[in-house]
Amino acid sequence: MLVKDRMTAQPLVVATPDTPVTEAQRLMQDNNLRHLPVVVEQDGLVGLLTRETMLQAVPWSAASLSALETQYVLSKIKVSKVMIEDVITTTEDVPVEEAARVMVDRKVGCLPVLRDGALAGIITDIDLLATTMEMLGARRPGLRLAVMVPYRVGEIARLSSAIAEVGGNVTAFGTWEGESDPGTGVPEGFGMVFRVEEVSKERLIDAVGDLGDVKLLDVREMST
Repeated sequence: MLVKDRMTAQPLVVATPDTPVTEAQRLMQDNNLRHLPVVVEQDGLVGLLTRETMLQAVPWSAASLSALETQYVLSKIKVSKVMIEDVITTTEDVPVEEAARVMVDRKVGCLPVLRDGALAGIITDIDLLATTMEMLGARRPGLRLAVMVPYRVGEIARLSSAIAEVGGNVTAFGTWEGESDPGTGVPEGFGMVFRVEEVSKERLIDAVGDLGDVKLLDVREMST
């Protein structure tokens, strides 16, 4: 799955460097946006507004003014004065997990998406959370199985085969690394979470137990 599959594509709600902060604020409120790209002609990205930068737009000297006076002060401030200029971006052909890694590492809530230097769309942390939720089958009914297995070749196949042998149908799957060996840095095990249908909880637990060195962490019924 690539960024282009999950981004919000053009046309987007945008501002220009000359847009008054009050107008940008209205655009964000009316469209329930947390991020507002700032563009010049032909969708050239020059900046980004966020709710945080909007809050920082009020000068300290205006902090004691009335709401009406504050709005007047903000109407005189242009977006170019408060926007983020060093914008971290991505492109449409980047895998979604790489976009997520960049957002986590750089601690940003969105990535404008560029195509040949022009703004093609935007992908946000909410888009990626929705993708994760879908990949883990959060909206599907069935059993949620979480286990810890040894870090060795074939463990995914071994466990999925055991589930299939008792009639279970794996509809979603994810992994995470367990604790690493202090000496080698190699994970001592890794966790796996499955969404499983068409099998009872009891049969699924028995199937996992028969594998011996698989640690059952959690199994529960999930509804939509």
